[in-house]
Amino acid sequence: MEGFFLHTHNAAWHTLHNIICGTAGKIEGYLEEVKTRLKCDITIFHGRDDELIPVECSYNVQSRIPRANVKVFEKKDHITIVVGRQKAFARELEGIWKNASA
Repeated sequence: MEGFFLHTHNAAWHTLHNIICGTAGKIEGYLEEVKTRLKCDITIFHGRDDELIPVECSYNVQSRIPRANVKVFEKKDHITIVVGRQKAFARELEGIWKNASA
């Protein structure tokens, strides 16, 4: 995380560029693989105030993979959904892992 925040304008641009140019054309294939090959439950965390990726994108994934559970966090964005609430986020992940089928 520290490296990401050192030069936020450069890091954010490069991250967005890599997502758009590197994976956008592959997302359909990725979703199909997750839908057909993986049998585990899926939890998608999304901050309601995320200005980088609209919350509708998470609901779009859920519509393609019905077993996906979307958890929207009010007053959180793309960063603050984790940063500033690391312990709570870790507990949420531990709960998912604890309830996962072996």
